[in-house]
Amino acid sequence: MPRSVELFGDGRVYEMENNQAVKVTETNGDIERLIDALKFSVAKTYNIAPPDKQPPDVAERRGSRHINQAGFKLLTTFEGCVLTAYDDGGGVLTIGYGHTGNDVFPGMTISQTEAEELLIGDLEKFESYVEDAVEVQVNDNQFSALVCFCFNVGPGTKGFGGSTLLRLLNNGDDQGAANQFPVWNKVNGEPWLGLTRRRLAERSLFLGKPWQSFLTYEGTGQEVTGETISEAPRTLKLTEPMMQGEDVRQVQEALKTAGINLSPDGFFGKDSDSAVRQFQKQKGLTADGVVGAQTLKELGL
Repeated sequence: MPRSVELFGDGRVYEMENNQAVKVTETNGDIERLIDALKFSVAKTYNIAPPDKQPPDVAERRGSRHINQAGFKLLTTFEGCVLTAYDDGGGVLTIGYGHTGNDVFPGMTISQTEAEELLIGDLEKFESYVEDAVEVQVNDNQFSALVCFCFNVGPGTKGFGGSTLLRLLNNGDDQGAANQFPVWNKVNGEPWLGLTRRRLAERSLFLGKPWQSFLTYEGTGQEVTGETISEAPRTLKLTEPMMQGEDVRQVQEALKTAGINLSPDGFFGKDSDSAVRQFQKQKGLTADGVVGAQTLKELGL
C-alpha cells in the first residue's frame, strides 16, 4: 500500500504505511519545516487528521542506514565548504557544506570539523529518504552513492524520487541504474565538467570501483554507449593536483618503450609533460603535452 501523509493540528507530520505510522516530523507550526517534511517524503497522498484524533505510535525505523566513509569522502570532495556564514544569493544564510537554518547567523565562523558535523546531521534526511525510496536490497557503496546523488540533485519527483535511475534500480536493473548517473550532468541544459566528474565518481562508487581518477577527468561524458560506459577515459595533462593512476603509468611505460627517458611512477608531473612534448614533436604532432586520442594512438594505446 502506498505511503500517505497525515497532518495533525499540533504541526506533526506522520507518514503512514499499511495503517501504521512509520515516521513523524515535528514542524512546530513552521511553514518551512512543513515544506521540508513534505519534500523529503515518498508519500503520494495526504490528509488532515480530525481534531479529536489521537496521534499514532511510530514503528521503529528499519535499518536507519548511513553513508559510508567512501561516500562521505566523495561528497565532501565535490561539495564546496565555506567556514564563514554567507548569503546564498537568495537571502538565506549558509555555512559549511550548504548548511542553513536558525542556527546560522551573520559573521558566524566554524571549523572544518564543525562543518563536517553539521553535514552529518544534514545528511540524515537524505539517508532516510533514500532508504524509503529504494525498494530493493543495495550494498553500502550503492546506498552511499545514492545518498551523494540525492544530496546534489534533491529528493522528490523533480530529483532522485522521480528519476529513471531510481525506477531502474527498483526494477532490479543495477547496471541500467548505474548508467543513469552521467545523465544528470547538466546546468541549464548544457553538460558541466564538474558535474560530469561527480556523476562518474558516484557511478564508480555505486559499482564498487575506485572513483578518485575522475577528479581530474577532462572529457565530456559522451562515452556512454548503449548499456556501458568506459572507465575513466581521461585526457592526460599537467594539472594541479597532478593526475595519477594506472592510465598515467601505461602512458609513461609506452613513452619509455618509444625511447623517451622517463621513469614510470604513475604521476603526471613536469617530467611526464616534457616527455610527452618530446614524443609529440618526434611524431609531428602538436607538442602541447596533452595526451589525447591522437597521442594515445601513436603510443599504441
